[in-house]
Amino acid sequence: MFRQPDYWPKTYLLVGVSSFLIAALAMPVAIYVLRRFGVVDRLAANKIHTRPVPRGGGVVIFGAFMVSVLVPGYRSDEMNGILVGASICLVVGLLDDLSGGIAGVWKLLTLLALTLVLSEFGVCLNVFENAFLDVPLTMLWIVGVTSAFNGTDNMDGLASGIAVIVAGMFFTIALQAYLVTGTETSLSWFGMLSIGLVGANLGFLIYNVHPARVFMGDSGSFFLGFTLAALGVLGEWSDIKIISCIIPIIILGVPLFDFAYIIITRIWRGETRTVREIIDHCAMDHLSHRLLWIGFSQRQAVLLIYLVCLALGISGVLLRNSHSMVDAALALLQGLATVTIVVILMVAAEHRHGMRGTANGRHHEEKRRITRE
Repeated sequence: MFRQPDYWPKTYLLVGVSSFLIAALAMPVAIYVLRRFGVVDRLAANKIHTRPVPRGGGVVIFGAFMVSVLVPGYRSDEMNGILVGASICLVVGLLDDLSGGIAGVWKLLTLLALTLVLSEFGVCLNVFENAFLDVPLTMLWIVGVTSAFNGTDNMDGLASGIAVIVAGMFFTIALQAYLVTGTETSLSWFGMLSIGLVGANLGFLIYNVHPARVFMGDSGSFFLGFTLAALGVLGEWSDIKIISCIIPIIILGVPLFDFAYIIITRIWRGETRTVREIIDHCAMDHLSHRLLWIGFSQRQAVLLIYLVCLALGISGVLLRNSHSMVDAALALLQGLATVTIVVILMVAAEHRHGMRGTANGRHHEEKRRITRE
């Protein structure tokens, strides 16, 4: 199909602006409706907010994203697969928001099934060039990224801000591909979905920065994590397979590293002993919480994580654009240095907090301090 040379720049602008405006204008209505029907996140021992806040804003993020990317009328099998999967994730997440919680094992089974659906649409890793190996690896990636991103939704503005940065890096890569060729590439629709996520989350962030007026809930974090994971499968990262595997891991480094670190430390401390406990366990021991332990305010903690996410994202983009082993090594070194700084902060925070077998130590002291901020 012939398209005008400026088709994709105009489409990116249309999708980004429309997704932002839809989310920004629809969110006040959603907040009113959620309050009216009692869909609120109430106070709990494993949460740091100090007043009930409406949850379910993810429905508006999804709606803004979906409308904006469907309006241009572009379709591909891979895009259709991602949108179908995102829609199912939204429904599961919304049921979680409305019911007060769905067992983690059902979410896990949903993601495993959706990976099989994605593979039918051509969304599958191609590391081994063998479906019997690549499909299970894709399952591991989809489950890992979605779960990791879901874990970042623990502080005002954090998950949506990370989504903006990660999707922004994906869009940067797609835009670079367009600028180099000056015409449509296989990454063009990839960029359209990415900028749609950026706009929708920026519109949501207006109401989600501290102190938040609305939370995205699982309806947002579940579909966003899945969509970012699926996009990570399809990005044309590099002709070198090992580099192609590393780049999306670096760009999604903040949620992935945080997720891996807390799982390992929880097992090490004996807090989780079975697979079911690992899936269902929820505690205030993520990177964002640890920054509070060492004296950061909520806004400071979120800003620092934004900067770490941005630094890792830039490392990923630089690695993709590397034209020599020296360039690649420097990009990897920058990413490694950033992660090392985070490790030092997390370990120092745990030491200062004086944890002794529980991830919730001094919780009430922290809540009193946060309330005074």
